[in-house]
Amino acid sequence: MTEIPEHLLKRSKAAKAAASGESAPEADAGDAGTAVEPAAAAPAPVAAATVPEVVAEPEPARVANYVHAANERKKMPFWIAPVLLALPVWAMMYVGTLERVPQGLTGLLGEGEEIYVEAGCSGCHGAEGGGGIGPALSDGEPHLTFTSIEDQVVWIAKGSTLVGTGVTYSSADSPRPRAVAGGMPGFGAEAANSLDAEEILAVTLYERTQFEPGDVATEDLAVAAALTELLETGEIDLQIDFDGATLTAADVASWLAPAREAVAAEG
Repeated sequence: MTEIPEHLLKRSKAAKAAASGESAPEADAGDAGTAVEPAAAAPAPVAAATVPEVVAEPEPARVANYVHAANERKKMPFWIAPVLLALPVWAMMYVGTLERVPQGLTGLLGEGEEIYVEAGCSGCHGAEGGGGIGPALSDGEPHLTFTSIEDQVVWIAKGSTLVGTGVTYSSADSPRPRAVAGGMPGFGAEAANSLDAEEILAVTLYERTQFEPGDVATEDLAVAAALTELLETGEIDLQIDFDGATLTAADVASWLAPAREAVAAEG
């Protein structure tokens, strides 16, 4: 049989006495060192952790595409403003250094300029009328040799072959008569490089007005302007072929008559 330890029996008696209200038996000296451990206190309840309330952030306002593009665009540098202010002044100074482009000839004189080059006149008389193989046409020479448009047209139409070497081909009242030296081709219908009435008048008036001092060519310029207007309005037609061998100053005068009348009417 198992023996119950003494201290357990005493502890049981003490518990019964406490339950019945009796005084507990005194403990033996041997039991003095044995203390009854109090029951462990129940742990305090742990408070639940407080979860902070999540506040939803408002969505950013939508920015229009053109506003976004403007915000992202590179800004004008600070130095550009004075440059823009000075630009007009610089432009005026720059333009002032440029050469003026001469206005091209129009009308009958513009046609004459083309013929002067294409018919080979510039090859003999020079691009600026300064002369070369042929005599000069500048400094009033055509007006000194031919005192009338008609006489110069007849000479250009015939050329040196039809006039004849050594024969004077200038106007009868010319202050500077010239004799044929040869080499001048004719431009009548029988020539290889023929011109009609309008074309021969055009090149003649070009030679008499573009290589001359302004005051000398004034009358011829007026005739050229009147012819241009009459041709453009269709009042006259000078696409007339002619025979250089038989052409006379009177024939040419008939071509010029409407223009001379218009000049006279304008005073």
